Amino acid sequence: MTAPVDPLVTGLLKDAKLVAGYGRYGVFKDNSLFAAIGDAEKLGDVTAGQPAVVNLQKVLNDCSGVVPFSTLAALRSGWSPGDTSRRAAIATYLLVALSVILMVITGKMTYVYNRGVSLSAELQDIDKDNFSVRFGQAVRQVWATQKQLRSAASGGLSQSDINLLEDVYYNAEDSLHLLDQRFVTLWANSQSFMTREARFPIWGMQSAYCKLQSLVTAGAAGNGQTYDPQQAITNQLCNQGVASAKSEYSGPVGEVPGGGNPACAQPGNPAGKEPGGAVSAGTSPEIDANSEYEEATRSLQCSGVITLTPSSIYMMTAQIGGLNAVLSPYALWILPALYGSLGAIMFHMRMILNPLLPNPTLAHWFTGSSWERWRAWCWPGSWGLTRSLAVRLQR
Repeated sequence: MTAPVDPLVTGLLKDAKLVAGYGRYGVFKDNSLFAAIGDAEKLGDVTAGQPAVVNLQKVLNDCSGVVPFSTLAALRSGWSPGDTSRRAAIATYLLVALSVILMVITGKMTYVYNRGVSLSAELQDIDKDNFSVRFGQAVRQVWATQKQLRSAASGGLSQSDINLLEDVYYNAEDSLHLLDQRFVTLWANSQSFMTREARFPIWGMQSAYCKLQSLVTAGAAGNGQTYDPQQAITNQLCNQGVASAKSEYSGPVGEVPGGGNPACAQPGNPAGKEPGGAVSAGTSPEIDANSEYEEATRSLQCSGVITLTPSSIYMMTAQIGGLNAVLSPYALWILPALYGSLGAIMFHMRMILNPLLPNPTLAHWFTGSSWERWRAWCWPGSWGLTRSLAVRLQR
């Protein structure tokens, strides 16, 4: 056969032979493509308008349902089905290792995000439940019951009445203590989450951060530079390790709960007075009530019943906004990108493990993660702070 002059026919025959070679692996149900190639090659002067060439084009188009254009493009670039080269084997092993690492990182990030969502929900529940009002009422109830119990001891009440008052007092004290510990523990967990878990979610990140900061600090110290107060926070973060709940709590209030108010050790201080002390003449009932409430709070702090003051509750509930700000990058950037990359790598591996499919390009990685971020921006409910994660990895 004379070589075809028409470049269109030349390309058609070349593509048809590539697809026919791909068909040797049992993807075609008949041999119509091979017959059409043979009819076209028997022609002497091949042009695009001859019936054999037209039939070849029709048969090749019918094969596109089995051999898509992406596979034909890979065949043109030199890819061969069933490639068992060393390069393909290394790529497969690397993808398996990378997928395992990515799954572990994604799982850890999801755990950190879900923990932050849980803490935020608890803080919001406390804020909606009027915790400060409940706490103040509990303090007044314990203080009033304590005063009644002390008056009853010198008032000639029967032992059964005194026992009843004692039961009421201890129940009120236990309820107040549980209420106090619930809030303090939640605050400590929130502080630990924002300063450690959310900032250093991956193992070894905090150690690497502290080592880097130590190198920067040593270099700057040699240059005589002055540091802002943020450097003290960094030093505390790197030096103290895992802090206890009490040390975490001491941030917004400026005093360590349970360690005792410094005023408790001062003799003659109102915090150490017994309830029912005299009030100076000319004091208004409102001032009298506020002073008694402050005295009750200090006394219960000194006795270890409570570790926080009502005035500090409003400062602590501001933690809600800070916690949501920490979770926002997880919901809008980190987790969508991770889950998109995880779905892309699963798609990538599924094609690599199939010897009849060409290996996809790295563009699938960026496409998958970008799609998840776009979905998080357009449909906030799918990655919102108030819902559990719902991720679709199917591609």
